[in-house]
Amino acid sequence: MHLRITVALATCGIVALGGLAACAPQHNDETGSEGANAESTQVAFTWSYDSTCAQCHEKEDGSMDDAACLAATHAAEGTTCATCHTDESGLASAHENATPDEAKKRATKLRSTTIDEAACLSCHGSYEELAAKTADLALLTDSEGTTVNPHAMPENEDHASTDCASCHVMHDSEPADESAPEYCDSCHHAGVYSCHTCHD
Repeated sequence: MHLRITVALATCGIVALGGLAACAPQHNDETGSEGANAESTQVAFTWSYDSTCAQCHEKEDGSMDDAACLAATHAAEGTTCATCHTDESGLASAHENATPDEAKKRATKLRSTTIDEAACLSCHGSYEELAAKTADLALLTDSEGTTVNPHAMPENEDHASTDCASCHVMHDSEPADESAPEYCDSCHHAGVYSCHTCHD
């Protein structure tokens, strides 16, 4: 009787250990299929305008079909990645030694390339034309009641880096009525649009 119980317990123990071993992480050597796939995604490629952007920029590619994103509106009009992303030397440099895995982790915002405003203005008109269209817009009203036309900002050193993409986020669903005030507030953090009222 004791022998049967001992054998039964031993059998249960062996089965349990086998089950735990089956749940342990499986490792393939470099000749295995997982090793081969991991290695293939680490291969750097040479970027060109013929490259398939979606291979690494999945979120941005998905935004082209997401009606909540401005990119989808532009895609419906025949716009492609290369229509706006025209900084060829910057793009080539940014993609040097890039791999798909690395890009999926860090390819979220432009860091070393630019969007030429001419790409936007060629379709949307000059800043003067845009300013006329948004003259009555009260979106950018500060805590003192001062309203600023987003397309007729004062020209100064602080506004020199402001461009269309500062407020109009193409590959995200955040609307300009949220992103524009956020952008202004990043400098006008006291909620006042008049300059030189905070730091004398």
